[in-house]
Amino acid sequence: MGIRILIVDDEPAARAVIRHFLQSISEIDQVTEASGVREGIENLQKNKIDLLFLDVEMQDGTGFDLLDQTPNPDFQVIFTTSHDDFAIKAFKYNAIDYLLKPVDPDEFKAAVQKVMSNRNLRLSKEQMEGLLSTNSDKRFERITLVTGNGMIFTETNNISHIESYGNYTFVYLASSERHLVSKNLKEFEEMLPHPPFFRTHQSYMVNTSFVQQISTHEADIAFMQNGLKVPIARRKKDAFLELLKRR
Repeated sequence: MGIRILIVDDEPAARAVIRHFLQSISEIDQVTEASGVREGIENLQKNKIDLLFLDVEMQDGTGFDLLDQTPNPDFQVIFTTSHDDFAIKAFKYNAIDYLLKPVDPDEFKAAVQKVMSNRNLRLSKEQMEGLLSTNSDKRFERITLVTGNGMIFTETNNISHIESYGNYTFVYLASSERHLVSKNLKEFEEMLPHPPFFRTHQSYMVNTSFVQQISTHEADIAFMQNGLKVPIARRKKDAFLELLKRR
C-alpha cells in the first residue's frame, strides 16, 4: 500500500516543487494540498494521511499552530522552511525532519525514503509536545535522543557528558545511564548551549554543572558527579578552567 501525502504551504510554487519531486516516487497513493493552516486542519479532519509536508511560516499562522490543533497526529511530518535558525534548532532538539527551501532534490528523496522505510513510526506525542513547548517558551530545555531502541526524552540539564563513537555518540545521563545516539559529537556541540556545555577533548563534551573535581596528576581528567572520568585536552584546559570558575 502506497503512502498518502498532504502538502501544506501558502506558496503555490513551493507546493508545485514538492509535487514535482514526488512524481519520481512510485509508492504513493494520494497527494493533496492545502494553502494554509486553516485549510490544512480541515483536510486532516477529513482525510487520513501518512506524511505531512508542513511549511513553518504561512499567512494565517505557522506549522506549529497546525500541530497544536492536531492533538493526536497519526502521521509523519517533514517541515519545509526558509532559513529560520530557531525553527531548525527546534527540529533538531525534537528529532523532527525538515527540508530547507529551496528544497534540494537529493535531500528530498532521502527524507521520503526514510519515511518509506519507517512506515510504522509516527510523530510521537512527546516529540510534538516538546516542539510546541520549545516554540512557545523559546527555550531549549528538553531533547529527544534517537537510539536503536527508540527515543529517549530528557531534560538537557540531565545530560552529564557526551562521548564520540564514530558517527554516533554515547550520551551519559546524571544517573550514569548511557545511550548510543545517532548524532555525532559535532552536531551536539552545535545544538547544546555553551555554557554549560563545553568540548573538553576531540571525543568528549561535558556539562560543567556535573564536574566535581579536576585532577592534574598524570593526566588532565575531569571527575563527574556520577563517578565517571572525562579527559581534558591541553589546549582546552585553560578555557575550561576559566568556565568552571564562572559557574
